[in-house]
Amino acid sequence: MDNTFVTETNKEEETTIDLMEVFKQLKTHIRPIILTTLLIALVAGVVTVFFIPKKYESTVRLYLKPDSSTGVSDYSQINANNLLVNNYVEMIKGNNITEKAATALKINQSEVSSSLAVSNETNTQVISITSTTTDPALSKRIVDQVTKTFRDEVRENLNVTNITIIDNSKIATSPVSPSLPKNLAIGALAGAVLSIAVVIIRMLMDTRIHNKDEAEQYLGIPNLGAVPFIENK
Repeated sequence: MDNTFVTETNKEEETTIDLMEVFKQLKTHIRPIILTTLLIALVAGVVTVFFIPKKYESTVRLYLKPDSSTGVSDYSQINANNLLVNNYVEMIKGNNITEKAATALKINQSEVSSSLAVSNETNTQVISITSTTTDPALSKRIVDQVTKTFRDEVRENLNVTNITIIDNSKIATSPVSPSLPKNLAIGALAGAVLSIAVVIIRMLMDTRIHNKDEAEQYLGIPNLGAVPFIENK
């Protein structure tokens, strides 16, 4: 007895997007899109100005001078200093320096560590120490104390005396963040994307037939005529 296996194939419906129809819908809703864009940009500006804390930074720049008794710096000395700079960067960020600086400032160590950024400027022997807080005076105090603590530590424990301050810290007069222009641009972009997405989603979810052209396209048969709607008065 032969067995017959019947398989049923489910045909998946494909959704195609007519770009011309998308542009038409966007053009039709251009005013709401513009208003939404401006509104969200305005909200982003208000939040930036009144609700996001402003942050101020203060920076000290240190230079590791080549230490040569003859007054002439050779390649080996410069190369050795380049290696030391990376060690000093990690040393400044370490718990020993930040803890002593925090004790001297009478604040929490976490407050010092979280505000601190230490880096070696590319292809140089210059170390930048930056503190960023919501108080410009505190930022200067932290960076100055960290710098002093670091120089004292390397002088006493490593006998290093060739670290020079080339840029002293200053009290910032303007915040480094948040950036109002940047947040306005982000808000405007978010508003435009959101409003355009709403228009496209509404278009895709609208399954109604609006005119005879859509009826012909959906049914695949030509339109022979139209019955007018006469309101019963």
